[in-house]
Amino acid sequence: MGLEKIISLIKEETEEEIARIWQKAEEESNAIHDAAWERARREHERTLLEGDRKALREEQKILLQAEYDEMKAIRDARWHGIREVFVSAEEELAALSSSPGYPEILRTLIDEGREILGGGEIVLLCRFADMKAVESAAEGLEGVTIRSLPPHDPQIRSGGVIVISKDTPIRCDQTFATRLDQMRDHLAWKVSGILYGGGENGY
Repeated sequence: MGLEKIISLIKEETEEEIARIWQKAEEESNAIHDAAWERARREHERTLLEGDRKALREEQKILLQAEYDEMKAIRDARWHGIREVFVSAEEELAALSSSPGYPEILRTLIDEGREILGGGEIVLLCRFADMKAVESAAEGLEGVTIRSLPPHDPQIRSGGVIVISKDTPIRCDQTFATRLDQMRDHLAWKVSGILYGGGENGY
């Protein structure tokens, strides 16, 4: 489960939800802007008799606060959208365990994990429900032992495998949740670029 696969899942499953979130953010931002200009106009009229200098100061103060509120509303909406993307991505990754292509995904994770460990004999830890898929994925591989974890073991929440070397205490966590967490910072910038412009390098 590489970065590009996760990105493609994010693109496919979250566009409608993010469009709704972003539209709401723009509406809130516009409302803040309009309300600020209205407050500035009223304050200007109220203080006009007290002198133009004071009126100008009050007007600038209101508009600066409005600008800050607008920027905060947009920033909060963007991060809310990114959080929603990760929630959707986690759900989609969890759903992969019931898809026909799951053994192929597991095979990629197993091969990557074994390479990281430097080869040799390995033990694969998986969820009990994934035993058949892991056995299918590991078919033809030598030096592989498969063990299932108890049903409520927190080590694997949403699929994938943990690859352990038989010869050393080294392990490689190839579970979906861990791989998503490892890429979270990088993905946040990529997702921001996809959702809000600026290419895929963030904003």
